[in-house]
Amino acid sequence: MRGLVFFLYLFTILLSAQLFGNDLPPGFVLREAYAWPVKGYSQITGTFGEFRTGHFHMGQDFSTGGRIGIPILAVADGKVTRVQRKWNSIGYAVFVQHDDGITSRYGHLHKFAPKIIKQILKSKQARRFKDRVDFDIVLPEAIDVKKSEMIALSGDTGVGPPHLHLELFKDNVYYNPVHFGLGYREAEEIIFEALRLTPETSRTFINGKNEPLDIPFVHSGNNRYYLNDSQTILIQGKVGIQVSIHQRSNNSRLGIRSLNLSFDNQTLQGFDLSRILKDHSRKNVLLYDTRLSRPDGNPFSYFLHAKDGNDLLGFLRLEREQGLIDSERFKSEDGKEVSIKATGQGNQEAFAYFKIAKDQGDYKHIITKEWIYNVFYDRYTTFKSKDTRVELFFPVNAVYSKAYFEIHAKEEIKIKTNGLNQLSSVYEIGPEYKDFNLGYDLYVKVPKTQDINSADLYEVLPDGSVKKIKGSSFSSWGQFFKVRLRKTGMFVVLSDQTPPNIYLHESMVKTIYPREDFALLLKAKDVGSGIMPEGFDITVDGIRGKAEYFPKDGRVEIFEPESLYLPGKHTVLASVRDFAGNWSSTVRYDYEIESPPVQAVEIPIKTETTKELSEKTQKTESPKKENKGPKVSKKKSTRSQTKVTPPTSR
Repeated sequence: MRGLVFFLYLFTILLSAQLFGNDLPPGFVLREAYAWPVKGYSQITGTFGEFRTGHFHMGQDFSTGGRIGIPILAVADGKVTRVQRKWNSIGYAVFVQHDDGITSRYGHLHKFAPKIIKQILKSKQARRFKDRVDFDIVLPEAIDVKKSEMIALSGDTGVGPPHLHLELFKDNVYYNPVHFGLGYREAEEIIFEALRLTPETSRTFINGKNEPLDIPFVHSGNNRYYLNDSQTILIQGKVGIQVSIHQRSNNSRLGIRSLNLSFDNQTLQGFDLSRILKDHSRKNVLLYDTRLSRPDGNPFSYFLHAKDGNDLLGFLRLEREQGLIDSERFKSEDGKEVSIKATGQGNQEAFAYFKIAKDQGDYKHIITKEWIYNVFYDRYTTFKSKDTRVELFFPVNAVYSKAYFEIHAKEEIKIKTNGLNQLSSVYEIGPEYKDFNLGYDLYVKVPKTQDINSADLYEVLPDGSVKKIKGSSFSSWGQFFKVRLRKTGMFVVLSDQTPPNIYLHESMVKTIYPREDFALLLKAKDVGSGIMPEGFDITVDGIRGKAEYFPKDGRVEIFEPESLYLPGKHTVLASVRDFAGNWSSTVRYDYEIESPPVQAVEIPIKTETTKELSEKTQKTESPKKENKGPKVSKKKSTRSQTKVTPPTSR
């Protein structure tokens, strides 16, 4: 009997691995697929491990049809333990600790379920929730939820359009939702777009040139792809291979789950995006070409060799340069076949093929630029510009491998200051580089000036416009600005003395509104340092108000005092300041909330029987009594008004 029980248990494990993948937490058994988390919609718009600017996509995105307010469902039984609001990333989010040990996080939500809100209001951060500012709340009491129970409504909070972002993790490891039954059973095709071969030394030649070679793939049917140019590629030296590839999902481009590279029928390298350590979220530069890849998948460009410091889970060989093709290791001059196998949603597969041969050409006469590096991942480095006003400091692990940087003052650059005063030269830090780990510290010295209190560091964009850099600080004793950066580019110190603008939102076209679903909206814009989210000065009928600012479109929603929703006439006065301390002029808006319609009360009419009518006829001579109708009592309102001292003028 015990043997039979053990056999059934083992069979369950093997069946689970076959159906849902074998890359699950140690000892974890998925006995049934997780429930789809979006009610009424079944499209996936982003996969686990996809490229995002500066990080891996640590979850999976589900379509909500571009709509706000779609029910979001718990994927399995568990308890809601935690909620968040992170306006610059995940927006409103819910954590569910499941009975099987997995934790799920649901992001970009519009509203929490009522019983979750009830617990939020009992927490010590309830005020932050009411004030609509960022929070991270562990609920006072965990809330039991069942599989497929609604826990929230979909939204567009945080970064991105309306959708659901779902993460599954345990013990600081994030897992691909596909292995939990949350992928496509049948999926669209995988498309190989282009091949890129890159010289890995200054004396590597590809078809006679020391430069990358890009060739598009051609689909030959049956999920097979070949190069547009069918001739054999000639190489001399070490060559790196990367591919641009995606999987279709309606109008979305999805990242693929795994790639395997084979050369001459021998597996060289491969990876499988089933697990990612939490601490590795920024290490997408080890898998993706950050100069080419885009978050929308146009394209996703994958490296098929191990770079310095690669310790990602799911890589076949982590040793440095594993996956490179070296012509010196060719046993003959005949062309060798290279094949790449891709696997995606729904276990869809696609294959790409091309040939590489050893180049016997003599390229001694070709002069190539020696590759020089001045920053390395295992040491710190510091250097200055020629005018000594700019200094760069690279700590240990500033980059993942090695790089070369220079600083140049670009006096000829014309920038669109839009009323901002320029306090420094424009400095270019280059060449372009994106593979930063910790990043570097940028110091920019500026002369003493009365504009310094409204000054800050700005990035100069390719079109000449400028954008304030977040997180910078100013040292008055050293008279310099400092910021930690993970990007190269052009930078300048500007002083912002231009006030922002605040005005009515385009939806506020009336002056009289019904109470139902009324939202009091303004709009704020600034050409310099940007709108300060907490910088609004608002009163409604003389009572201090609060507002929520939406940076994506400049929308401002006034949500306090609650009296702004009451029937009657109201007056709003609002102004805002930017990060440089400039105040806008005050906008005034007069509006009225309609009184709710009076509900008609139906008085039941008694139907008299024939006998009752007969008795009534016999009493026609009886004196009539006046019918005064039902007695209605008027209950006196107990609402009290709090007298609030109006804010003093600035």
